Amino acid sequence: MSKRKNTRVEMNRPIEVQGPRGNSHGVVQDFSPGGCRIQQAEAKVHCGMRLTLRIALPDRREPIEIKPAVVTWTSNAGFGVEFLALSQEARARVKLVYDLLLEAQTTTETERVISLPSVVWK
Repeated sequence: MSKRKNTRVEMNRPIEVQGPRGNSHGVVQDFSPGGCRIQQAEAKVHCGMRLTLRIALPDRREPIEIKPAVVTWTSNAGFGVEFLALSQEARARVKLVYDLLLEAQTTTETERVISLPSVVWK
């Protein structure tokens, strides 16, 4: 397994996973511009599988769509994905959210909150 290019930041945001075996929901547990860890018990994915992700990032109400993302590892509690090809707009949004979360998690400010109300999937 190769080393990560970026430090992962903690996150607890809903995600919709679309793959060849259907749609499912999980929670993004950590996040970077290059990928994320998704908590999803008994996920029906395998290494190398390509997915479409809809992540409810904390900067806007509408989720960001990332495709393709490839599964890089799996466990009973979840799996990791690498973002393969982000559009320029998606890359900018992911980087903005990542930078804000990284700053919030490394600063001494105790009351800084970056969040929006819960997302309801239709």
